[in-house]
Amino acid sequence: MNGLGYGFKFNNRHSSEFRVVAKSDDRTLLPEKRRNEFVVPNRDGVLDFGGNTYEKRVITIRLSLLAKTLEELRESARLAAKWLAGTGYLIFDDEPNKAYRAKVYQPLSITQLVNIGETSVPFECAPFAESPLYTQITETFTDSPHQTLVQPKGTQDMPCIIIIRNIGTTNINNIVITRKATALLREIADDDEVHQMYLVKSGDDIHQEDIVS
Repeated sequence: MNGLGYGFKFNNRHSSEFRVVAKSDDRTLLPEKRRNEFVVPNRDGVLDFGGNTYEKRVITIRLSLLAKTLEELRESARLAAKWLAGTGYLIFDDEPNKAYRAKVYQPLSITQLVNIGETSVPFECAPFAESPLYTQITETFTDSPHQTLVQPKGTQDMPCIIIIRNIGTTNINNIVITRKATALLREIADDDEVHQMYLVKSGDDIHQEDIVS
């Protein structure tokens, strides 16, 4: 970050490639919690059924372009507009370890850039940031049963991808995968076990995705 502003990466391209400078942004620590309320006729107020889900997050960035001439400004604006019309991960320079799944629906305003020198771009994002790098645990085992412990480092529920690869020359029958998610930070553990059976042929993989807390 410098006196002019700071940069960010979106859709695998950095803002500096388009001479874009971010002057400010709105990054709340938590998105809005989703309401789960029911209105009862002829009764005051609402029934709140609670819940622990969140709405999407909108991060609005105020942008400006570095340009010496009006022609250069318009050219940069068109290139930046094409770049910001896509979908991808939004990563800020001051938080390189956090990535937001984002999409821009509102087009970049060339008129505001020319007349005012800046414009605001809202990025509609998933509720929570992700790590740009997966935490991977790779094990080679022949014992049965076999247990692998995965400890998430984040603060919210996240996807867990399980891949089992048969590197042998014979098929393996009746593989049972048991997923047990435990909320470690609660006084009483909330366990959820799911059992599924598979046949893994030689050289094949099993890909399984689940949500763990």
